[in-house]
Amino acid sequence: MALGLDLDFRRLPALERRELRTGAANQHERGAEGAPEGGAGAEPGLSERERRIAAALAEAAMPPGRFLEGAGAATASRLAGWLGSIPPHLGQGLRAALWAMELAPVPTRLRPLSALPLVERMEVLRGFELSRARPLRALLRAVLTPLRFLHYDRPEMFQHVGCRYELPTVRNEEPRWLAQVTNGREVEEDLEIECEVVVVGTGAGGAAAAYELASRGHAVLLLEEGDYHRRASFTGRPAHAYRDMYRDHGLDMALGNVGIPVFAGRAVGGSTVINSGTCYRAPESTFASWRDGMGLPAELSSAGLLPYYERVERMLQVAPADPLHLGSIGPIVRRGAERLGLRHGPLQRNAPDCDGQGICCFGCPTGAKRSTDVSYVPEALKRGAQLITAARVRTIDIVAGRARGVTAVLGGDTRAGNAGGRARRRRPRLTVRAEAVVVAGGALMTPLLLRRSGACLSSGMLGKNLSIHPASKVMALFDERIDQWKGIPQGYQIDHLADEGVMFEGGSLPFDVAALAIPWTGHRYTELMEQYPYLATFGFMIKDTSRGEVRPGIGGTPLVLYTMNQEDVAKMQRGIELLCEVFLAAGARRVLPLVAGCDEVNGPGDLERLRAQPIKAGDLDIAAFHPLGTCRIGVDPRSSCLGPDHQAHDVAGLYVCDGSAIPSSLGVNPQMTIMAMSLRAAELLSERLSG
Repeated sequence: MALGLDLDFRRLPALERRELRTGAANQHERGAEGAPEGGAGAEPGLSERERRIAAALAEAAMPPGRFLEGAGAATASRLAGWLGSIPPHLGQGLRAALWAMELAPVPTRLRPLSALPLVERMEVLRGFELSRARPLRALLRAVLTPLRFLHYDRPEMFQHVGCRYELPTVRNEEPRWLAQVTNGREVEEDLEIECEVVVVGTGAGGAAAAYELASRGHAVLLLEEGDYHRRASFTGRPAHAYRDMYRDHGLDMALGNVGIPVFAGRAVGGSTVINSGTCYRAPESTFASWRDGMGLPAELSSAGLLPYYERVERMLQVAPADPLHLGSIGPIVRRGAERLGLRHGPLQRNAPDCDGQGICCFGCPTGAKRSTDVSYVPEALKRGAQLITAARVRTIDIVAGRARGVTAVLGGDTRAGNAGGRARRRRPRLTVRAEAVVVAGGALMTPLLLRRSGACLSSGMLGKNLSIHPASKVMALFDERIDQWKGIPQGYQIDHLADEGVMFEGGSLPFDVAALAIPWTGHRYTELMEQYPYLATFGFMIKDTSRGEVRPGIGGTPLVLYTMNQEDVAKMQRGIELLCEVFLAAGARRVLPLVAGCDEVNGPGDLERLRAQPIKAGDLDIAAFHPLGTCRIGVDPRSSCLGPDHQAHDVAGLYVCDGSAIPSSLGVNPQMTIMAMSLRAAELLSERLSG
């Protein structure tokens, strides 16, 4: 879910400002580091007036259909409970958005939204929906996204459209290597630990580096901010995954000329736990640009990284997606692509025993997807590494220009159990002394940790150079039943435009997530949701030339800034146009590009109008899954943070092995490249430790 908020509290009347401040104070008293879960015992996240506003919005946006019930007061109550589970500053932003929607009709209709009859409320929302002004559409999306998710995230709604709601709980196994794992939430006293190498983060880069170092006999300690979720945690519920495994509940946004949700994991396994399992080697053209434009050595090339890629592919057991589990969308895309003469086929994945559960992005319940929590991390632990979970690293300890360890805090909830529930206990502190530090917190969090520690600041590039692989989708209705929730959600590809920087990789959506992806309101929205069994979704991403920046945000969260240039907008438009053609060629009844000003493309005339339409970045519905480049490698300390060996230019013994080290957009899913480069960096570090 994503809330794109760009609001000015000063514009709200004095009464509403006071109510917002009161709510903000209540949120603060609940604790910035550990807000309570929604439900029994949680303080209400909305005032009575705000509940009425939310109910009025929900009722107008999601009216009842032929068999789907409409939203209203019950949805608003669920929203009030959910607000207690998200970071306080995001809750405050959502409440501000509610008030902005409430007051929006006053200048023209002389009454707030909640006081208008239902028909007029629908007209107001329809006006926001069809507006070519991006801030108005962003405001509407901000308030409707959680309302829609909470309305549709119920078993009875799934039953109405014939979908499975939840998987049965799987019993966890208890392998011997789990003895190497310490749950930081269960630690009650301060700890001091010595090791050779401390690795911060267990995603693609950190896990691969830890495995390589442990395999070479080094004493390795892995630290992970999130928890170790086992198969019993993977029930297929997006709501649970967003809360437990996504950073900031999946609410991080890149702000600029378009609001873009940027998703990242927060668990043992990092983003590999919540990704699609897609595996590509980076193209040689990308490596050539690194050598020609940045002077990087030949070792960073297709040939130089070949042995590392091969090792990664063996560990992940990479193979083409099984045609038996492609679901209905794979054959549809194949049919359309063949009729258009496009290059296509099953894509490479790291799920050798996949049974097509269709919930890769919310944790694999069968353990078939070889994310690092079931591959590199266990293998590192078997080789003697140790892992502490729920460990939030505050600073890297730098002595005389050399990294000597880290300081972290352990555990989750900071509230004590007194009557008021407001007192806090101090979290246990973890002090790690090490000969080298490997940071692998990802492109959003690594620059924040390095900045807090005073590292990698000399070039002025820390946090800059952000690329994100912007992605979008097209939907289509067919006469045949699709049931897109069945089968591999991202198992097929069209790579015909890969050289132009556009990769088509699928992306089917569960029922409740599809509810967020449709920017419509009112009866036509409900009618489309009732046709979900016949709805197909396919997506693409681009190799972006736009660049952004990550800065420290509220409460330790990343503030992500990103402006999309016109070259990338043109690529996005090209991708949408081609997907429309593919669906039309495959026999779709209705094709829905969901571009502002172009809701449907149902024939050649509509397609020509889409091609002729001057599209701006804010007209597109964009998401991002691969943040890269915020602590990039390079040979020049004036324009990069790390050397080609991944060691910081200005701090000895400090290495960065994650997506932040990748110097540019790859144009393909990055996990294999991050792993391959991290294996290489770990080899170099091992040689220095052993020398």
